[in-house]
Amino acid sequence: MPQLGIPSLPRRLTLRSRRSVERILDAAARKFGHEGYDGASMNAVARAAGVSKGLLHYHFQSKEALLLEAQRAVLHTLWQGFTRRTERQGLEAAGRTLDQIWRALVSMRRTAPFMVETIGQAVRGTAVRQDVDLFYTEGMALLEEGIREVFSEDLDRLRWPPDRLANVIRVFLHGSVIELAYASTDEDFERLEQTWRDCREAFLAMVLVEAP
Repeated sequence: MPQLGIPSLPRRLTLRSRRSVERILDAAARKFGHEGYDGASMNAVARAAGVSKGLLHYHFQSKEALLLEAQRAVLHTLWQGFTRRTERQGLEAAGRTLDQIWRALVSMRRTAPFMVETIGQAVRGTAVRQDVDLFYTEGMALLEEGIREVFSEDLDRLRWPPDRLANVIRVFLHGSVIELAYASTDEDFERLEQTWRDCREAFLAMVLVEAP
């Protein structure tokens, strides 16, 4: 199975074919997200992508293969947001890192329902489970590494050990994805943005304990 940092595609593609595949994957993420895996048909995905059913089946021989590739593409995009680094340390750097992760999630706002559907498929033990498990394993390792880098001079002042702090961030990100999927109006999104700022402020205020 490919690492999440490398999108998996069935074959070498020309620029035109790659654009077609990108449209298909984008349409699949939207259809699977809003209609569910069982409710979205291959024909509906082809129509949403503006391609023929024959071209869709040329690139993706089954619905399951399409789901896997769409899921990998979404996780790859989110992964790129996680892998940005900051050269600074301390609370300011922590705040900037959180902002980077939030911007990565917001940039994928329209695929949030698909991310929720992907988690549901993984819970049900389908083929996407391996990719989701890999994403969590590598994502948690990356978060913990980032925490150790950002707070390298204050590790003894962290309220929780880096591995537990990474879990706190993971749970919050899960909630953020669900809220992004549920937000249906600009007002909903504005409230979510404000909630993010409030949580960010609370996190930075409590992540370090006072020095003795």
